[in-house]
Formats: sequence, structure tokens, C-alpha cells
Amino acid sequence: MGYVDLHLHSTASDGVVSPTEVAREIAACGLRGVSLTDHDTVDGVEEAAAEADRLGLEFMVGAELSANAPGQSIHILAYGFDPTDQDMRAFFRDFRADRLRRVDEIVARLQALGIGLTFDDVMAEAGEGVPTRAHVGRALVNGGWVREHNEAFHRYIARGKPAFVEKKPTPVEQVCDLVRRAGGVTILAHPGRDYTQAQLARWMEESFDGVEILHPRNNPGVRRSLDELAEQQGLLRGGGSDWHGTSSGAPPGSQRVPIEWLRAIEGRCAAIRREDGNPRLL
Repeated sequence: MGYVDLHLHSTASDGVVSPTEVAREIAACGLRGVSLTDHDTVDGVEEAAAEADRLGLEFMVGAELSANAPGQSIHILAYGFDPTDQDMRAFFRDFRADRLRRVDEIVARLQALGIGLTFDDVMAEAGEGVPTRAHVGRALVNGGWVREHNEAFHRYIARGKPAFVEKKPTPVEQVCDLVRRAGGVTILAHPGRDYTQAQLARWMEESFDGVEILHPRNNPGVRRSLDELAEQQGLLRGGGSDWHGTSSGAPPGSQRVPIEWLRAIEGRCAAIRREDGNPRLL
């Protein structure tokens, strides 16, 4: 028996440690495998994979992709896809452009509220990574506009707050189909947090390959119901810490995700490639 962490973020998106450091942290925790799941990018995958290989860790390509429905953000964990697939690369390019547009509009709304934040302030936080609201929050803290990160969201940039800006319309079905055509599978991220039972039932039947059962925000009752759902419908099981490299939140390895779950995901991806007659490497 061994354990893995299949949900982590690095400086390629809104984490604060490099992809190399993510892999090192996983090894230091005594885990056997990892998937780096940065938001709407695979820019850190090659670096993380190289360090994981050096450390003797099993590594699986991953990303946390954005989708939405009216009034709702939906996060999709994609695993085992071909990171060089041209349609996937186009998705990542388009979403980076949309995230830049979104940051620009958020900053404009904040400025209309009398906050002197600039686009460059946010991009200084993002560096080479894909810009997210987390970077806006950090810039607000560093500029002295709020005292801490959660306050930035609660006062300004969470859904329903005065500086919130939606991402471009992206249906769940479109993202899941994209990943499937690139040889991968999709798992609904932190499903116990935001979704109704009716949505879960429909999505699992029509779009997703699995559900994220072990997540810090899934309480024991949610975990039990999701595990039952996975058993009933033959779904893949996923899990991870959702670690961003900070002292807050759950640390890597905290969710005790069995390595067999990673192997099951790899097996499903291999079956997809056989069905498609496509010998993509994971």
C-alpha cells in the first residue's frame, strides 16, 4: 500500500512554490506518486515530471481546467491526456488570454471602487504563471488594500462581490470531450463544495469519468456518498490536498489517496487510447 497526491498547484498557476519544489515536497512526505494540476496550464508539467523521475516518484500528467454554468464555476481535474495535443494547447492558450482579460476587468472594477491597484501589480504576483484571482488577492494584500487574502475575496472578488468577473462561457461537456479526445480522463474537483445531487447525477452519466472523493473540503458524509456513487456507476476515484505551497490549508499527503486510484486512472487512459487506436504516451 502506498499513497499519492493528485491535486496540487505550483507557480505555473496560483501556487507559491515551483514545480520542482512540489515534487520534492511529495517525496519528503513519503508519498509514492503525484500529479501537478495547475489551473488551465501544463507549463509546469515537464519540470515536475523530471524531478519526480529523479526522486523515484510515479508521475501523471494533470491540470485543473475551467468550465462554468450560469452563476457557477466548475473545476475539472484532467489526467493522463497528451500535453502536446494541439486542441489542448489551443485551449490553454485561449484560457490564458481570457484570464488576462479577466484580470484587466477586475482591476478596472477595483479602481472604480477607489482602489489604486494596477494590472502590473497583479502580473508581478503571477510572474510567468497563469494569472488568477489568487494573484489579485495577493496584490491587494501587498498593496495594503486588505489585511489578508480571504478578505480580498469576501469584500471584492468572490462571486457576487463588486469586482467579480466571470470567465468566458465554457460548458462542462466541451471540456470533458476535449480531454477525452486527447487521451485523458476527467474528474470533477471538490464536488462536495458547490454542486447539487441532480447536477452530480447528470454530469457523471453524461460527461465525467470520476469524482474527487478525498478533498479537504469534502466532509465525511460527502465522502461516503461520493464513494457510493463511484461504486454504483463505476466511476474513477480521485483525491488530493489542493495544496498551493502555503502554510494554510491541508498539506500534501493529508488526504491519504491510495496509489491504486492513480493506477486505475492510468488504466482508464490506456483503454481510451486502445479504443481510439492512438498510441499516445501519458
